[in-house]
Amino acid sequence: MDNASDITAKAVVLGLGNAGTKIVRELSQLNGSSWLSIGAADTDKSSLEYGGLQNSFPVGFEWTQGVGCGGNVIKGERAFAHPSRTHVIEFLSGASLVVVTGGMGGGTATAGCSSIARAAKKLGIPSIFVITAPFSFEGHSKRETSEAGIKMLLTDADVVISVPNDILYSSIAAHTSAEDAFKKSDIEIAKAVLGIAEIIRCRNILSADISDFKNILHKRKSLCCLGLGSAERGEGENFSHLAVERLMASPLLGGTENIREADAVILTLTGGPELSIAEMKHSLESVQRHTGKDTKLIVGANTDPLYTGQIQLTLVSVRYEFSQDAPKEPDMPDFPEKSGSSQPELPLLPVSKGIFTNASKNIISSQDLDIPTFLRQGIHLDKGR
Repeated sequence: MDNASDITAKAVVLGLGNAGTKIVRELSQLNGSSWLSIGAADTDKSSLEYGGLQNSFPVGFEWTQGVGCGGNVIKGERAFAHPSRTHVIEFLSGASLVVVTGGMGGGTATAGCSSIARAAKKLGIPSIFVITAPFSFEGHSKRETSEAGIKMLLTDADVVISVPNDILYSSIAAHTSAEDAFKKSDIEIAKAVLGIAEIIRCRNILSADISDFKNILHKRKSLCCLGLGSAERGEGENFSHLAVERLMASPLLGGTENIREADAVILTLTGGPELSIAEMKHSLESVQRHTGKDTKLIVGANTDPLYTGQIQLTLVSVRYEFSQDAPKEPDMPDFPEKSGSSQPELPLLPVSKGIFTNASKNIISSQDLDIPTFLRQGIHLDKGR
């Protein structure tokens, strides 16, 4: 592929912590991920061994004895401050884009994300963080840790896409085993990471790049939903319609209402060189019909020989937690109009001090502050007559 359009000749995807390692493991097994440099960093030795990745980086084993942080963010910070972190930084060096993924609320990813964001910023590499927020049943303390980690991450990362795990409830049957549910989540996030990387890599039809993500998400705390749908030509003439249906049914999208109520939507399509203008138009317009009238929409379309015979739609819906617009002027209360221009008399009359009549006076500069100012200074009140 021509390097003029391949702006991420070296795109690095790094999984942090146990959840991040599982996600990048699923990513490495997806078709079309071969162009990515995929690695994982963790304080848990067994997690890295399970991941089976060539680029596995143990960090802070001196602090954790290789058994993880146990949800302790301070241990995570010490681990990523250790010289073992150098190997991770070397892995990032020379990249055109860094995509980091992991689960917030624990020790390794919560601390590690901020450390990697600072390192990428120092190296001058754009960084996108695709992170998950804890399930509600994981407890208030873990949610607070996650919130604090995201807030800290926003100061250095270019783009933060935070996906609430609770959104899985909307698309997974109640009888699904916990193990299968988490695995499905890992696979969907892995697909989304690949789709996001593809958005940045190819821009040869409709442009959508890192600046679009920055404009929508930079420094903003938001909740995002991810959707991905793909289909192959061998599935019939309506294969592009199948891709749209699968996009709408994506577990991490949480239903079409999350598109309709979004403040912003980034939608991209990737197909093979044989992609027709009619197929592109039908697919993109079918999705756009679900967006709200006030939703900011960015659309990208790409072709890539890796996608010969298939089509893939990737969607990120964004809902801001805090409005970034200037605060609106508060509505003024309505007062009944009165005829004429006279001003009613102000009820400023001298009153008794009651039980405080004999109390000690507040005297400053020979003035009794218990006496109203207009009386002390002999000010005449305009009664509007």
